[in-house]
Amino acid sequence: MNSCKRCGLAINDETSICLFCGMVLSGDGSGTENIYPDIRNKTRMLKRLINIASYFAIVLEIFLVVINYYNYYGIKWSIITGGAIFYIILTLQYSVNKRDGHIKKIFVQMLGAMLLVVVIDSALGFSGWSFNIGIPLIILLLDVIILICMVINFENWQSYLLMQIFTLVMSIIHMVFYMTGIIKNGPLLPWVTFGVSAVIFTSCLVIGDKKAKSELKRRFYI
Repeated sequence: MNSCKRCGLAINDETSICLFCGMVLSGDGSGTENIYPDIRNKTRMLKRLINIASYFAIVLEIFLVVINYYNYYGIKWSIITGGAIFYIILTLQYSVNKRDGHIKKIFVQMLGAMLLVVVIDSALGFSGWSFNIGIPLIILLLDVIILICMVINFENWQSYLLMQIFTLVMSIIHMVFYMTGIIKNGPLLPWVTFGVSAVIFTSCLVIGDKKAKSELKRRFYI
């Protein structure tokens, strides 16, 4: 058990600094039982299993690349499997990473999904469906996820403003692609993607007022 000579308090956990005065604690050499649940061993085991699974997934992808190389009939399907394996590994690695919050995890997942659809489109000869349909649908899905998270975490809804800015920027880029003729699948999806993202962001700015402005100042140091 540790104790603080200045405050005269006995501390039952493993801390080495007094929370009241900041003085270094002195111990009497007796052991104490951990009062907090120890989940570190379970986390380490899970991470180890994920690392092992990731290793065998990479080995499998190398094997598939070799098969595709010697049995190539116009489709580089091993690129598709590689993209899918990369996305699965990314998902598993981030699922056990306690240091990153759910916002960053969602952000990384959406970026990975966008990259995956582009990789699949490229492997199939790049017909453009990834930019025409795939990415805008992922943007709309992210808009829906943002709304759901804001409803569930209503007291801290302003923390999702950065993700809203991301969806708005991506929808603007998609609209620019449509205006310049790079995307030729009609105006419906570009306008819907841009409209939904813009309405969500501007509504939060107007309704949130001071909370939204404070969050933007904190994020962008303005």
